[in-house]
Amino acid sequence: MSAVKSSELIAHLRSTLFAMLSETRARFEDGDAAAMERFLDSFGSPPSGAGYKYIPPAARAACSSVLQRDPEAGRRFLFAAVLEAMDRSLAAPRFQQLPARVLAHQLRHYERILVQSEQTIAVCQLENDLFLKEFGLAALRLYAGGSNLIDANAGIGRSIVWSNGLSDIPRRLALFIRLGGFRPYFDIHAHKFYMEEFNEEGRNECYRCCAELYAFHPEVLGMFAGSWFYDPALAAISPRLAYLREVPERGGAHVLFGCYDEGATRNALAKSATRRQLYEAGKYKPAAYTLVWPRARQLAWADRHAGKAGKGQP
Repeated sequence: MSAVKSSELIAHLRSTLFAMLSETRARFEDGDAAAMERFLDSFGSPPSGAGYKYIPPAARAACSSVLQRDPEAGRRFLFAAVLEAMDRSLAAPRFQQLPARVLAHQLRHYERILVQSEQTIAVCQLENDLFLKEFGLAALRLYAGGSNLIDANAGIGRSIVWSNGLSDIPRRLALFIRLGGFRPYFDIHAHKFYMEEFNEEGRNECYRCCAELYAFHPEVLGMFAGSWFYDPALAAISPRLAYLREVPERGGAHVLFGCYDEGATRNALAKSATRRQLYEAGKYKPAAYTLVWPRARQLAWADRHAGKAGKGQP
């Protein structure tokens, strides 16, 4: 997307936002506008490594009376927070300083939120993961990148050091010492509201976006992601998903066993009769794994694959 097209789209989005915000604000009751300002301002300085799910206590306090009023008032307030955050982001110099390919993906999501607003309104509950992703995009707590959203303020739990047993602790501890610690890292997340790029090229585009965002976030040590997707057993069971682990691993990412848990089992079996049958036959036990891709290695991968442009490439 060229700079001219980006500017035109930003102007169009701000015009649409103005109309939607005017309608939303007109339904505010006394005190709601001030509560909105306090809510948005409270997200300004999150703790290091807190991640997009972190909700500041001041944010909870600011909107508590509105959320308790009735479900419709709560949804209206939180949707207005998405719109207000988006308006602030579009007006901020930092937004237009985003890497070009990331800016293109971000604008695509903003347009989606405005066009498909009912989808967003339906999930506007403070603890709802889908709401937190929509608000995260709007407030630049999350960046859009191909198939995934990128959280630039995430940390890896220290339990990863001992999750594979005592014998593996020295190796894992040495790894994180070499990397510089457990935070901050880019943490990537799929978003149910945007799955059209959930494929190998869309994932590679996410990695390219991470590589370009390192200049924007020089403090970040690398990228990580945790899921049953990264289980090496999937190469034989679900080979079409093997790229999710194999591409980063070939690029120098570390693949670390996490645990067997109900979440990994539930998610792994949800959409595959083959995996369910193997699980029921005792031939497959879903496990959560974590990818850890050091910054230098991911940058080197991006340099080698720079010629393959994704949808976000200008």
